[in-house]
Amino acid sequence: MPDQTSQPAPKNMEPILRQGSFIAPESEGESFQLVIQFLKRRGWLVVAGVTLGLLIGITANLLLNRKYTATATIEIVPDISSQFRVMQVQDIGGGDSDLSEKLDTEIAVLQSRSLALETIRALKLDRNTDFLANKGGQPWDMSQATVRDELVGAFESDLSVSRVGHTAILAINFQSSKPALSSLAANALIDNYIEHSFRDNYLATAKVSTWLNSQLNGLKNNLEKSQSRMVAFQQDLGIVGLDRQNSIVVANLEELNKQLADAQVDRMVKEARLQSLKSASPDVIDAGAAVDPALQSTKQTLAQLQTQHTSLIETYGPAYPQVKALKAQIDQLERTLQQEEQAQIDRAQKEFDAAQSNESLLRNALDREEQDAYSKGSKSADYEFAKQDYESQRLLYDGLQERLQEAGIMAGLHSTAIHIVDDADIPPYPSYPRTRLNLAAGMGVGMLGGLALALLMEALDTNLKTMTDIEHALQLPLLAAIPSVESDSLLPSTFRNANVGRTSASWSRVAEAIRGLRTSILLSSPGAPPKKIMFASTRPTEGKSSIASLTAISLALNGARVLLIDADLRRPALHLRFRTGKGAGLSSVLSGKTAIKDAIVEWQELPALHILPSGPVPPLPSELLGSRQMEDLLHSVETDYDFIILDTPPVLAVTDASILARQADAVILIVRYGTAQRHVAQRCVDLLDRSGVHLLGVVVNAVDFNAPEYADYYGRKYYEYYGDRDPE
Repeated sequence: MPDQTSQPAPKNMEPILRQGSFIAPESEGESFQLVIQFLKRRGWLVVAGVTLGLLIGITANLLLNRKYTATATIEIVPDISSQFRVMQVQDIGGGDSDLSEKLDTEIAVLQSRSLALETIRALKLDRNTDFLANKGGQPWDMSQATVRDELVGAFESDLSVSRVGHTAILAINFQSSKPALSSLAANALIDNYIEHSFRDNYLATAKVSTWLNSQLNGLKNNLEKSQSRMVAFQQDLGIVGLDRQNSIVVANLEELNKQLADAQVDRMVKEARLQSLKSASPDVIDAGAAVDPALQSTKQTLAQLQTQHTSLIETYGPAYPQVKALKAQIDQLERTLQQEEQAQIDRAQKEFDAAQSNESLLRNALDREEQDAYSKGSKSADYEFAKQDYESQRLLYDGLQERLQEAGIMAGLHSTAIHIVDDADIPPYPSYPRTRLNLAAGMGVGMLGGLALALLMEALDTNLKTMTDIEHALQLPLLAAIPSVESDSLLPSTFRNANVGRTSASWSRVAEAIRGLRTSILLSSPGAPPKKIMFASTRPTEGKSSIASLTAISLALNGARVLLIDADLRRPALHLRFRTGKGAGLSSVLSGKTAIKDAIVEWQELPALHILPSGPVPPLPSELLGSRQMEDLLHSVETDYDFIILDTPPVLAVTDASILARQADAVILIVRYGTAQRHVAQRCVDLLDRSGVHLLGVVVNAVDFNAPEYADYYGRKYYEYYGDRDPE
């Protein structure tokens, strides 16, 4: 008996194997190793994706047209002319508009079509091919509306205006293919904007000044008439002045004159407001909006929608549904705003009518009081009236003359509401394309694409490669991993010679792997190892016959008597490996043509190993292998040998292996590295389980130990340890 029987095998060895390194639950370290193995297998896809993305980013940077962005900043400050306005009463003035609303309005003005058209004409951009080249190289015809729309659209697409943080500073950015053009367009736009703002405010103020001047001329004539009348009374009476405190009529006249003067001032102030509102002066309308919450909210909403409309039309064009919806909202708000402004005018008209009516009533009362004074023949009263009328006319004339001077000053103060913080310098570097961003984006997208492709290929790859894959998929321990070597190393004679002599091959990888498989067999069950061991595979060319032969040789070299039976009656191969000739064999014994002792051949190179070839190919191999004769044959040789190794056909190809497996003590499944698919191997295990056999484990054949999934187990250090050595 061989030496392995001298030591009892550990009990419950199969549970020990299943609880060991073979199929133990994955730890965090194992999960990390799986990730590392995945990167080693598929990492080239990620690297290729990153490289491709980098190349695409470089190509995009080289092919995209370069754009230069010039930036200028301006500050929108409160209009200091507000303290000189005509409307300084508390219920009309109300203070400045909200800063955020004002800045949104100014942004919309800067992005307006009219200001863009003025800048295009000022810089003659219609003739500048760097701005927008016309087909045929001809200048644009600005008289056509479609041409103006195209030029304005191109200008607005290159222009962007934004607020700098929470300040009152606006940044004006203009982008073009020429750096000088970008700087020139941004500065010209600011100049036109300042001129546009000054011109509009000046014209509105000048219109009010013209109206005040016409009123002043009328007051001057009334003042001259009242002065002449007072002088005439003085000459008629021959006095310089009278005591007004001793006359009730004079007191009444004084009071009525005072009230009439106040009523005239009130009527003129309200008339001035009415005229200002009718002139559509933005300053006066803004002042009225400050005290009207509804109007203020409407204007703020309109400014925000106009800003959104400008941004969306630059991005999607006027036909975009959301742009059309915003345009409808803007039209509705503009109609509402016009109605609110008309309501302001109507209120001002009513206030003016009331003031005019009050003035008329006071004038009538004064006339009645004068007639009463005249009826009494009070010449002093006539004189006093003339004097009061002169003083009131003088007071009104002086007040309006002061207002007229202030209005002239206010027309020039509006230009100080805009300060240029920084002019637009010529940009030294292009702002588009953004080379670093393109490179980073290309590499990022390439990495994600490569990773996605690697994950997809990993998901589609159903081959069993790693130990973990095999153990989890088949729920069987991995008995050995046979390395991929030259076919000559797998020949029985070569393997036997390498294991007998003290040569470098005795420490070879194949020999060590087979010894490991032999040890797994010897320790696979408590008490004694299985005697009848069948080697099976899922399909042909997985190396089943080679491993069965080498395992039989290894067991025989260990001192055991081994019978190697070629039970593959369809495509036998053992007689070729051991060069025993294809004469009588298993089929001859089962058919009764030859005795068992005549069919068994002793391998001359290793007397402890006997071989039973397959013999002639029978017509019905399955019936022979499942016959009573096969069972008797195995029973008859069981006492003469320590181990009986059965080499069978592939399990999935024919039913021979499933039939013969029931007569074996254990079955070892052979799968080939990199080609065994998960569902095929699982199907094979299911068929063997249904046969009621004892599956001892799995052997992986032709393993590439340099592959990532095995490098950590059988990598370079394995080669160094079990590589070629010189005998000591």
